[in-house]
Amino acid sequence: MNKKDISIQLYTTRNFQPYAPILEFVKEVGVVNLELFGLESINIEDFKNLMDINNITSQSTHVGFESLKDTQNIIDRANQLNIKHVIVPAPPARKDSDFKNTFDMNEEEWISFGKDLSSYVSKFEDAGLTLGYHNHSYEFKPLASGKLPIECMMEQNENLKLEIDLGWTVAGGADPIEWIKRYSNKIIACHLKDFYSKDKDMLDHDNQSAIGDGFIDWNQLISSMKNTNCELYILEHDDPKDYKDYVLRSIENLKEI
Repeated sequence: MNKKDISIQLYTTRNFQPYAPILEFVKEVGVVNLELFGLESINIEDFKNLMDINNITSQSTHVGFESLKDTQNIIDRANQLNIKHVIVPAPPARKDSDFKNTFDMNEEEWISFGKDLSSYVSKFEDAGLTLGYHNHSYEFKPLASGKLPIECMMEQNENLKLEIDLGWTVAGGADPIEWIKRYSNKIIACHLKDFYSKDKDMLDHDNQSAIGDGFIDWNQLISSMKNTNCELYILEHDDPKDYKDYVLRSIENLKEI
């Protein structure tokens, strides 16, 4: 892969702020696109200036589901940064609860969430944007009926898009190739996430590696992704010890793919 075809999820670098030197580093390594998170709360003018200075674009962003209620605000903010894809990364947060409990829903609740999320699709489409969902591992854990949460959501609207996190799909015990094929028309972006060992807890962030330093077969996955509508290949590590080393190692390894 050419480094100009690789994006970085800004969440990877959140613990290394301020963002000015981070974007300078991104420019230095030759990456030209970032995926943002927290669009609803960032200072748009300041961030746009940072991106302009470093000739960096942002074609996609994560936003909290709750922020969709103020739909026009999200659309306006996305337009100011020329963002095309708005991605919800999880169901509504549960107050005073661990993140994983957010996904502890039964089939009826997953269907209801899928319908709620889908109810915004046409509003974003009317504004020239796409609305999608980003999976974690939990959406691939079977419900009591045997059905998967990802199915409960995605079948509620044919135009609801998917940013498939390939690493989390593996961590959920699913075969990513199967889901790449199944949702080939829905996939508009993917997260590249790798793990040192499949025999260790893949929910432990310390098990996350640079792309290509882990056990996932990226040649096979990226080859399969080329048969989808995927536009963005995005690096993400949830808690790197050294984000620069993570990015540089990942880019170097992806050169051979």
